[in-house]
Amino acid sequence: MDEYAGRVLAGRYRLPRPPSDGYELAETPAFDTYSGQEVMARQVPLPEVVQAELVGAGAPGRGPSAGSDGPARRALEAAVAAARIPDHPRLVQVFDVFLDDAGPGGGSLWIVSELVRARPLAALLGADRLSPYRAAEIAADVLTAARVLHAHGWTHRNITTRTVLVCDDGRAMLGGLAESAAEEALCGFDPVPEEVLAGGLPADGTAADGTAADGHTEGASVASRGGPDSAAAHERARQARIGVVGAVTERWAPEQAGPMHDSWQLAPPVGPAADLWALGALLFRSVQGHPPFPEHSAAELVQAVCSEPPAYAEECGPLRPVVESLLRADPEERPEPEELSGWLRSLIRSAPEPDLGTAPVSVPTDPRRLPEVRRRGELVRRRRLFSRGAGAAQQGRTGRDRERHDRPAAASAAAPPPAAVPDLGVVGAVPSGQGRHGGRHRNSGRNPKSLGLVLVSLVFLLVAGALLAAVLFLPGNGGTGAEAGPSVSQNSVPAAVEPPAGQAPSGEEEQDGRESSGGGTPTRTADAGPGTADGFASHKDPEGFAVAVPDGWRRSEAGGGRVRFADGEYEMLVVPGRDSAASFGEDPLAYQVDKEKELAAFRSSSWSSASGLRRLTIAGDPAATGTFTWHASGRGELYVRNLAVLSGGRYHVVLVTGPSDRGAEVDRFFDEAVRTFRPSA
Repeated sequence: MDEYAGRVLAGRYRLPRPPSDGYELAETPAFDTYSGQEVMARQVPLPEVVQAELVGAGAPGRGPSAGSDGPARRALEAAVAAARIPDHPRLVQVFDVFLDDAGPGGGSLWIVSELVRARPLAALLGADRLSPYRAAEIAADVLTAARVLHAHGWTHRNITTRTVLVCDDGRAMLGGLAESAAEEALCGFDPVPEEVLAGGLPADGTAADGTAADGHTEGASVASRGGPDSAAAHERARQARIGVVGAVTERWAPEQAGPMHDSWQLAPPVGPAADLWALGALLFRSVQGHPPFPEHSAAELVQAVCSEPPAYAEECGPLRPVVESLLRADPEERPEPEELSGWLRSLIRSAPEPDLGTAPVSVPTDPRRLPEVRRRGELVRRRRLFSRGAGAAQQGRTGRDRERHDRPAAASAAAPPPAAVPDLGVVGAVPSGQGRHGGRHRNSGRNPKSLGLVLVSLVFLLVAGALLAAVLFLPGNGGTGAEAGPSVSQNSVPAAVEPPAGQAPSGEEEQDGRESSGGGTPTRTADAGPGTADGFASHKDPEGFAVAVPDGWRRSEAGGGRVRFADGEYEMLVVPGRDSAASFGEDPLAYQVDKEKELAAFRSSSWSSASGLRRLTIAGDPAATGTFTWHASGRGELYVRNLAVLSGGRYHVVLVTGPSDRGAEVDRFFDEAVRTFRPSA
């Protein structure tokens, strides 16, 4: 209660103490003294310009809640009707709506709702933009909440970064319906659905004449009023809405922003399609980091929405078609909610696994924090090393020790233990009167720590023996250990390496007369060095490299020092030492991502992605590998695996390309090619 020391609203809601500047918060937690729980209180101010336009000359001294059909009364009725929506897990529940005449500025409308432990989407976007997949997850929850409102005949008209709340568990909730209904009624529109207007409010807590039992919404029955009944009234309401709503793109769908003409009855109605426009603008802002239209002023915003297309969503990636379809000017051309829900679910299911990226995260090494200081466990008492009945121990005792042993237990406990037999002591403790390494009797028991080290050593030896046996005796590993090739680092892909100095790869002498020179199909040899898999043929190229090529692939010169092997939709490019480290640097990963000419199409494409980028070592040479996708003209989306090896001061590249829906085949070709690739010395 000390935290809520401000003024009390409606005799029950206690507000926090106002800030030092004296202005009361428009949205603040409050304490409900009736229920004993915290709630959220939001203030909807009643602008004087709206009152002057719509109320006309009133009696002097009358508050905003007075009058039979004043703007405050109409806003109260609309907010009360919106608060009657049944509770839903994705909607913020509204508890109370009332007018307060004592507030600053001549009074205001207050809406009390549940206090959700969440952050507004605006706070998240203030820290960083969202990925397309995370934005799709939030949009799916918001769409679920909007569809619930549409099923009850309501249009939300207020889906913004302030009304979308993101909870700690990741789900999103939608609020702001009651505020939206009140603001629309203040401007002169009628946001209440015709079903509610025709049937009146539900009877839960409201009498038949519309009088609430608690007195806060007294006389708040909804009568059939209708909205503006002429083009001039529509234009006055639109101008008032510009001042009340402000420059918020999500609240200005083209059917809401367009000026009214004589044929205003034929203008598109404001319905669920306006909420879909708001959802598209919200997705655009969340991923791009800025709205689709400039928001310098409300008047310029509504003019731009009606006359200009939205900005390009070039950074939305897979979400771009969804955003562009939602921001269409014609409400009839926007997707249906069911279709949009299916798109979002498909996009969420196709989200890639989180990638660690290329920048490793350094672990802090502050000695004051790591390792964590923990309380030691209880003292572990040592077993008796000698039995009282053991003859050897009895013979070794002196007369004084034997006399102490024969004393009663109580006296024995008070006396220190004999130096020769350390009965009860802490593990690792040295008996009194002895040095760590001295003394007449050494501890014959094994220290638990040393026992643990012995067990760990035995486990490591067993694992090493099993791995050595697998390398030596399993088939397909090159025979015995003397014949097996060098190993690759732990995080690398399998790759062939150069044979030891002075030793030529087996089978090359038999292949000299049959090697491919400038074209034709690679031929299979008796011995392929590292051993080729079924369906591949070892190929020794005149450009000075050897590689395993799938059966039936044709060789050709691709220009620029590149050799091309292709078969239908699949293609493999080998670049043997074209680029030097002196010109392109000595970092294979930076060369692959930023400078490799074979990936220039990836860097220039707006529909591209990269994953699995990592550094590795092959036969002692630094290398880098990665998986890339991009959209190629005439070929659709490509799936590309790439390897760059820095050997002898020059870069050697192996690149395998195929359709994106056949990535498994591209991976198989790439793995075998890299495993058997041997650049020239």
